[in-house]
Amino acid sequence: MNKERFSPLLKYVVAAIIARTATGGAIVAIVLLARNLELDGTAAGILAACLTLPHLLGPVYGRWLDGVSQPKYLISAAALSYTCFFLLAIFSFEMHFAWLLAFSLLISGVCSSFIMGGLGTQLPSLVSASNTSLRKAQSWDTITYGVGHTLGPFIVASLSALFSTKVAVSVLVFTPLLAGILILTFPKKHVLPKAGASLDIGFKSVFYAFKNSSALLRTMVMTSGAAFSIAALPVLAVYLSEYWHHAEHHGAYLVTAYGVGNLSGALILIVRPLSKEPLTLLKRAGSFLMLALLATTLSPSFVLGAAGYWLCGVANAIFFTSSLAARTEFAPVHSAAQTYMWVAAAKVGAGAIGALVAGTLLVHGVTVPLVTSCATLALILIMCFAIFSVQK
Repeated sequence: MNKERFSPLLKYVVAAIIARTATGGAIVAIVLLARNLELDGTAAGILAACLTLPHLLGPVYGRWLDGVSQPKYLISAAALSYTCFFLLAIFSFEMHFAWLLAFSLLISGVCSSFIMGGLGTQLPSLVSASNTSLRKAQSWDTITYGVGHTLGPFIVASLSALFSTKVAVSVLVFTPLLAGILILTFPKKHVLPKAGASLDIGFKSVFYAFKNSSALLRTMVMTSGAAFSIAALPVLAVYLSEYWHHAEHHGAYLVTAYGVGNLSGALILIVRPLSKEPLTLLKRAGSFLMLALLATTLSPSFVLGAAGYWLCGVANAIFFTSSLAARTEFAPVHSAAQTYMWVAAAKVGAGAIGALVAGTLLVHGVTVPLVTSCATLALILIMCFAIFSVQK
């Protein structure tokens, strides 16, 4: 890859890692803050859901990104706003302002959708148009999630042990501030000339694109099912740590193990990029993820549980990259960002529901939410690849 092509991708990778360090550690940070205030699992699940529910409006954000000539300014503003509103959430925790806490987390959730899925929509414009180059770049994108989801929880765990949870979270949420500045240095996006009204694609057109494409629909359903299932992992980490006779802040190390697994899986994909048809990749990666969740559920100790979290990270890295490939290859050309964000919205919305369900089911036992996750993902796999025939 020549310098002209490498530099924008390098900037993207660094900015994405910095931004996603915050989003990677955000949920476990919120659960720890809630735990410090002796809130129950249901309350912790609700607060975690506040960070993820705004992603349901992904189609709106996608249309904004498709509609502006330089999306980098919108994404940068979101990154800067994330820092401000998360700091406000920390203040709300201290002052016991429930309404302000919920509002701050919801706005942080809106901003995080731009520095997660929204930032990912810009990747194709920064690399070569060839399928091989794009898939390698998508593997790098998966690495940014892996590194971010490793550093984020690790920062929370280590600084909580050395200082306090408040200090740890405060340090964590300043990272998007740096990312927002770096995003501003991205090259200007080439604006396609409008050849007609067909470029003005709205919600109805994108809805029918999903309705008429079995491949896109299965991509959305599979991505949502996986997101629902793995959403239990960060919510349960603190409680599983106690269940396995470790300190509660060691739960952040479990999430760190998940992030290391995510990074490991992404590095494997850099060396050996995915080459199969995207739906086949989704089926195989989804099955792998279900088995990894089952291994975590059956783990009898903290060490084996950490290994299970790591394995879930590896499986999710492969699944996530498969989902990126499916979104890119099956999306209509002039609504690529909207299609991407529709799937991202469904994914994180399902994750929000998964976090809420996991917190609610905690009263029945710490492993019950994991059993539910395994059963849900198994049902989704059967529905997508056994009951219905696969059609492109």
